[in-house]
Amino acid sequence: MNSESLVKVLGLLVRLDLGVGVEFQPPFLTGKVNDRDYKILCAEVQHVDGKIKMLTSPSHITNLFLYINNKKGNNIVLLTTKTTHKLLMRDVSMIELADGIMYKNEMELYENNILG
Repeated sequence: MNSESLVKVLGLLVRLDLGVGVEFQPPFLTGKVNDRDYKILCAEVQHVDGKIKMLTSPSHITNLFLYINNKKGNNIVLLTTKTTHKLLMRDVSMIELADGIMYKNEMELYENNILG
């Protein structure tokens, strides 16, 4: 899924499920909650051997919102700032990642097949 589409899907989910207003600035969601600015990097990842590989961000972020495309069940997770910083410095195990989840949900995406 391209970055802009992922940001729109995850941003809409945040608005509907959490009632938080967001601005779409792919690959980021930005906004303010309780007078605190946030900048969330949305990324599609895969777990390999029980780990998520280290991620990079083009600018400073407060949180990561991940779509783990090869995971069954709760495959979208919003991470705490602490866990976000860990994943920006090194690979993180799925067990360690689970300890840093602020929000989780399940999403199943389908690719549109449009015949020309």
